[in-house]
Amino acid sequence: MEENELNTDPFHPAEEPQMETSESWQSLPPARAWLGLFVFGFALLIFYIYHSHHTTKAIRTKRDLSAELKELHAEKISLESSVTNASKRSEVVKKVAPTGLKDLTTPPIKIERKNERD
Repeated sequence: MEENELNTDPFHPAEEPQMETSESWQSLPPARAWLGLFVFGFALLIFYIYHSHHTTKAIRTKRDLSAELKELHAEKISLESSVTNASKRSEVVKKVAPTGLKDLTTPPIKIERKNERD
């Protein structure tokens, strides 16, 4: 192989490209060169922590609301049962007995109105 041929080995390039030193990140002090990366990592970490807390709070709220919904559903069933029981004919008769009203023992009478045309 001749030395003038292009080196196609990606792991051992023949020559590194040269960058201008005034605009290169390599010209910065080492701490300042990594500062941007650290700030980005810190911001990402803060976002991750916030998102984790927000998700935990949402799950807790969902669990509490689910428990409250079950409790309200049980209360609804209980109230429906008591209303159905209170509206039975025997229960209504017991409630109005102190006022002097009694259950009918004879069937109701149909009242007919005579037509004026006849």
